[in-house]
Amino acid sequence: MTEPSKDTVKKLFRSRTDRFLAGVCGGLGEYFNIDSNLIRLLFVVLAFMGGAGIILYLAALIIVPENPHQAATVRRKSNQTMFWALLLITLGVLLLLRQFGFFYSFHFHQFPWSVIWAIFLIGIGLFLIFSQPRKAETPPESEEGETGETPTVKIYRSREDRMLAGVCGGIARYFNVDASLVRLAWVLASVASIGLGILVYILLIFVFPEEPGEQTA
Repeated sequence: MTEPSKDTVKKLFRSRTDRFLAGVCGGLGEYFNIDSNLIRLLFVVLAFMGGAGIILYLAALIIVPENPHQAATVRRKSNQTMFWALLLITLGVLLLLRQFGFFYSFHFHQFPWSVIWAIFLIGIGLFLIFSQPRKAETPPESEEGETGETPTVKIYRSREDRMLAGVCGGIARYFNVDASLVRLAWVLASVASIGLGILVYILLIFVFPEEPGEQTA
């Protein structure tokens, strides 16, 4: 298994052509190739659940860069009308569910986040144990004189793609996804778990070694 190339990673940007506020939902729609109005409605639903949608949107303004390859254009009026129609319907459904006590009894912080983070940490620990290269007494050599072992891909804290300590950048590079998605998911999980994700992040700074090589300017 070889290390994935950076050029194959699809990048997440805030859209300049599909935007109502800052292009976050438009960018997510372009990344996942789905209607951006569905993303906007999801943010509305998350906003009703303890304000997580608002915090996540504000975090995306900082985390996700604007698309440098797009020229700003005005959204079509028909698309705006469809969004507002869907938004009104969604708000009406949410208000009805609230009257039946749905949002009074359901909150993200009531999820067993401590258990989820614990399983995540156990999984990271097991991964680090089993990802260690095994020493062979007589490793077979290929015709070129190289050993027949498959090189092991390790998780490092990224030096190039980092906003704090490079944890999310390293995880994104390992799974060959855009680091902004990992950061947004981490923010949402941290908010929902009332800050537990921050403690996990600090722990992983010590667990994951920094990517080898000289620091670039």
